[in-house]
Amino acid sequence: MWRRKGPNSTGLRRQLRTARVLFDTGDFDAAEVLLRRLLPDCETELGATHEETIGLLNLLGSTLYQQRKAAASAQIAREATDRATRAWGPDDPATLDCAHNLGAALAIQGDVSAAVAVLDDTWQRRARRLGTGDESTLTTANTLGATLFAAGLRRDGLTVLRTAHAQSMTLSAGHPVRVDIANNLRIAERNVGG
Repeated sequence: MWRRKGPNSTGLRRQLRTARVLFDTGDFDAAEVLLRRLLPDCETELGATHEETIGLLNLLGSTLYQQRKAAASAQIAREATDRATRAWGPDDPATLDCAHNLGAALAIQGDVSAAVAVLDDTWQRRARRLGTGDESTLTTANTLGATLFAAGLRRDGLTVLRTAHAQSMTLSAGHPVRVDIANNLRIAERNVGG
């Protein structure tokens, strides 16, 4: 049976970089096509739990998230998280990146209880592993707080956002994560009157 010959490792890595550029420039449709085409080659040549294969899955999940393809994004993010957990353990920073993306995908899918469970666990793990003032930890706290608030759990959302805001003071004044947390907190406080 004839099978398309996949790219060699150098060609594969070059195409992965191209997919990242497409993602970074906002060409999510083209990034999705390229990532889906590369996934079988990556799994065959590098293995299902290779760092670059899991990274490709995580990027594909993020690409689908940006396109608001919630169910597909959650499915891919769950697979990336499962593979990363098997490969590196639940507290590895790369695993926590995948888990954050899974929580965010579940949130836009409307599965609030699952999103909150994943995001809260990821926030706690990141805080222990990376510190409470780490940019990744704060990003997850911000996402969790906004998810809780948007789901009607306003008091819990405000508590998380206020905690994240206080912890974000270690970042420079114009840092995008600090600004994003401050904006979400301001919106939440305005909507509850204080």
